[in-house]
Amino acid sequence: MRRGIVRLTLGLGSVLLLAAATACSSSSSTTSSGSSASGASALTGNCGKIPTVPYTDKSGMVASLGSDAANYNGFNGTIYKSPWSSWKGKTSGVKVGILIDGLDNPYQTVLKSSLVSGLKAFGYSTVALAPSASSVTNQLQGYQTLLDDKVNLIIAQVQSPTAYNPLINKAAKEGIPTVGVLNDIANPNAVNVVPNSVLGGMKLAQFVVQQAKGQGLIMYVHGIAGVPIDTDTMNGANDVLKQCPKVTTNETIQTQFQAPIAKQQVLSYLNTHPQPVAGVVTAGPFTSGVIQAFQQAGKTVPVITNNGLDEGGLAYWIQHKSTYHGVALANVPNGLAYAVDQVAHKMLAGDGVKINTLSIDPPLVTGANLTQYVTVDPSWTINTVGTASGPSSKYVSSSFIDAIFTK
Repeated sequence: MRRGIVRLTLGLGSVLLLAAATACSSSSSTTSSGSSASGASALTGNCGKIPTVPYTDKSGMVASLGSDAANYNGFNGTIYKSPWSSWKGKTSGVKVGILIDGLDNPYQTVLKSSLVSGLKAFGYSTVALAPSASSVTNQLQGYQTLLDDKVNLIIAQVQSPTAYNPLINKAAKEGIPTVGVLNDIANPNAVNVVPNSVLGGMKLAQFVVQQAKGQGLIMYVHGIAGVPIDTDTMNGANDVLKQCPKVTTNETIQTQFQAPIAKQQVLSYLNTHPQPVAGVVTAGPFTSGVIQAFQQAGKTVPVITNNGLDEGGLAYWIQHKSTYHGVALANVPNGLAYAVDQVAHKMLAGDGVKINTLSIDPPLVTGANLTQYVTVDPSWTINTVGTASGPSSKYVSSSFIDAIFTK
């Protein structure tokens, strides 16, 4: 669990920033200095630098991963030795259950379809469920349905890090492992394949504050308060911005991870707050809605992170590349699905996973490398709804995946 972080906030009532305490790990990660993005030279002290943030490694194995250990910097979760290290797996008649946290946005749809197609390519049959994203109860019922269906492995995108633990433990006793996707599961019996959203938040905030020259108001636009990827992203951003005394933040806006709601909420804020906005950090794929709010309010569009590669936001970036300095995380859904499928396949093959977490550091995308990581369609407009994909093999290296297995 993470330590609390306090930031100066402005306007619109109480702040919804969820943070918890984190234990200090015996492991450590490398410190990354500010990049060469425009505005970096104007920063002083530690402003714009990525700090080393402790994480909890109860396995004692992360340090042995060499340079890949840096992927765990700030990781909000506990890394355990996996009880599946000696599991012999299953290679014939394999059925994999998939539990996705609803299909409310394009990222989720692509994630689910990519998981299914990748597993089928390995010759596995699949049972895919997507209960309501607004109900943990429905998700738990879906998990039980997969157990009743006698699947051999479950891939689960959880809404809560602990609510599923009784069922995950029950499945483990029956020899059925659970692989967590996108959101960390706080249970040694689960094997998590998750982007390090804390580190991702640090990298996005680093770019934004460099563009802002280390000063001004930076808005945080949340998806859903309490969802791990949202909380972790904003905690990571705070780890960077708390080092910038001339920066203030506003953290009041919630969007349900939907661009239309983002547009409505941000526009309402801009129409009632005249202070210029130096940058925006987002927690999900709704950048197009934020951009449209600035346009409709008649205000200059500042640098707005694209955390989820929504196509409308990318279209604006490409069409204004001479004046707009965009930034994104290449957290492509097909890339995440590829990593999850690879881990599941190696487990089923009996390769023995040593630790319970593959912490992925998604590539940072700027104007200099956008086309290397993201597949762009020139027909996209600001109104295009969808989530971009990119080369799945660039999302995480096969050598890193191999490193957490015994063979």
